[in-house]
Amino acid sequence: MSKIVALLNGKGGVGKTTTAINLAFGIARQGFNVVLVDTDPQCSVGNYYDGEKCPFKLMYASAEKEIYSCRKMLSSYDYIIIDGAAAISATTAAAVMVSDVVIIPVTPSPLDFSACGAILSVIEARQEMKPIEARFLITKKISHTRMVEELKAAIAQTEIPLMRTGTQHRQSYIRTMRDGGSIYDSTDSAAKGEIDHITKEVLELCQIQQ
Repeated sequence: MSKIVALLNGKGGVGKTTTAINLAFGIARQGFNVVLVDTDPQCSVGNYYDGEKCPFKLMYASAEKEIYSCRKMLSSYDYIIIDGAAAISATTAAAVMVSDVVIIPVTPSPLDFSACGAILSVIEARQEMKPIEARFLITKKISHTRMVEELKAAIAQTEIPLMRTGTQHRQSYIRTMRDGGSIYDSTDSAAKGEIDHITKEVLELCQIQQ
């Protein structure tokens, strides 16, 4: 059965699309059949996607009904990655309801964390019906700064754990997105390691949801 992983946050600029694309690459590199679902009306992934460079397929879902039908319509894929739009909408709630794993990317910014409130409420509602694995993912971080520690403290006050690995603020992520590839096309071994660790943890979380 397909596993669905959604990357969601109601605020733009937190690295959802960059992480979703690199995660899709990471999972595909493990030999799995992967599809990335772009729910952003601005077609963030679609504007980037190059079928000759990407080892995964791209689909679009702009309506709530399309999200709910993902597992059935895309059942031939091992992993379905949903890139959430930069707004809280019915499609966001639908993505929480259909997913096995929800990743909430958040940067060390009070605004980014405060934007997660609505998603946390939907996750809580979903947990009452059927358990779901949800994790915060710190992105674009600068190590050993006060804001990172404050963010970790705020996350600890929620019921959602923090992923073991986050992503540093690196130009290599920006360059590879601009060029239509992934971090695996760069020479940044540290960034590749970040995505490898994130990929491994996401796959582990998916196995919990058997």
